[in-house]
Amino acid sequence: MIHSAPLVASVGFAHPWVLALLILVPILGIFFIAPRFRARRQPSFLFSATGRLAERPRGPRVVLDPLIDLAMLAALAAMIVALARPQTSEPLPTAVEGIDIFVALDMSGSMRAIDLDVSQARAIEARGQRPPTRFEDAVRTLREFVATRHHDRIGVVLFAQDAFLQFPLTLDHELLDASLADLQLGDIDDSGTAIGNALGRAVAGLVDSQAESKLIILITDGDRRGGNISPLQAAEMAAEIDAVVYPILVGREGNALMAAGRDIFSGRTAYQSAEFPINPELMTQIAETTGGQYFRAFDARSMREDLHEIIDAYDRSELEDTKSVRYQEHFHLWALLSLLLLSVHFFARHTLCRTFP
Repeated sequence: MIHSAPLVASVGFAHPWVLALLILVPILGIFFIAPRFRARRQPSFLFSATGRLAERPRGPRVVLDPLIDLAMLAALAAMIVALARPQTSEPLPTAVEGIDIFVALDMSGSMRAIDLDVSQARAIEARGQRPPTRFEDAVRTLREFVATRHHDRIGVVLFAQDAFLQFPLTLDHELLDASLADLQLGDIDDSGTAIGNALGRAVAGLVDSQAESKLIILITDGDRRGGNISPLQAAEMAAEIDAVVYPILVGREGNALMAAGRDIFSGRTAYQSAEFPINPELMTQIAETTGGQYFRAFDARSMREDLHEIIDAYDRSELEDTKSVRYQEHFHLWALLSLLLLSVHFFARHTLCRTFP
């Protein structure tokens, strides 16, 4: 069994916005308790001379009267807290057989390329659709891949000019899928391709993994440009923790299309041809350093096949993760406290501190 970090329960509210009503408590407190805001009451008995009354000892009502008002305010505060539904949440461990996988996804500017001919792109536009970019193909394929890996922990690193941890290892594939769906080119600086930094981030995410199989899938369409860690140095770091790197070089060979705004005459998308440098030799070296294999994916289908070929060759380990959460409600305690304080207020106001007409 591979144990995750200790599970810690957290405290929160199901409806935290209800707590804004607590502002009513000090406002009512000023009205009920502050003497300068309290209305003067008409005395129940009229005396021709009141001097002797001041000599008499004060009764318990002088002390109880403001405390009764405080009980009512406390009851109101407790009821508001109860309506906000205080609860504790505790992550529940999930034990499965799986693999620890980190995906390093290229978000450089070249991923805007479209691996189609102009005629193919126009045919797609004629159907009312937009030709997909390399990045969109990669994200869609990756989302499909995540949906099929029910028992594998998956993390994601995004990279271009630098590398960033998008998601740590998790079995919560629904949340991971939502995160991938929100990705857009331009979310990070796309002026580079820091392959070494991306591999380094992925290695850092796997360094504490005790799974028998630790994989890094590098999805990129070009050569290294930028970054302060060389790809081969990062590959050696991966080999030290027994992580295997599988580079997948996406995109077709030769020129690709790049959208270049709108044609001023036809109103259709204008395309220009561009060629981006690739380095299959570097990809091969990275794979061989870690005992992996280099793949070449010319389209989304071949990329999908490559991903499953990589994963299906590995044994599973018994993993533990916190996918589901157990909630425990505590509103009933606050509701009971509120009812108790209201009962005290009602009893005292109509017995000990009753006002006679």
